[in-house]
Amino acid sequence: MTTSCLQEKIDKLQNTVHALLHKSNYMAGVYVDDLARLNNEIHEQINDLYPCHGKTAEQEAALCLSLLMGYSVSMYANSEDEAKKKTVLRRSQMILKKLSPTSLRFQLSTICNQF
Repeated sequence: MTTSCLQEKIDKLQNTVHALLHKSNYMAGVYVDDLARLNNEIHEQINDLYPCHGKTAEQEAALCLSLLMGYSVSMYANSEDEAKKKTVLRRSQMILKKLSPTSLRFQLSTICNQF
């Protein structure tokens, strides 16, 4: 997978997570079908991105961040997803050591501490 294609998928997952969070904050006009659709999209995107690795430390960090964001809002968690989440957390801990102090490092560190 090319670097730009991977980055597009990372961005798409982050945007879908943000869309779900935005909709759930304004529950008055939200249909359950919309939430279910977004959750399903997130789950599919996580499964698509999980086997990937970033070409740079920054891209790997962005990938881990988006996966952990997805896992944090997913309704479809199962034992396999829990194992994958733990693997992503280990990957995140490794990549955090390589990152210079940036907002990406802060975001990844913050979400890792939530698990």
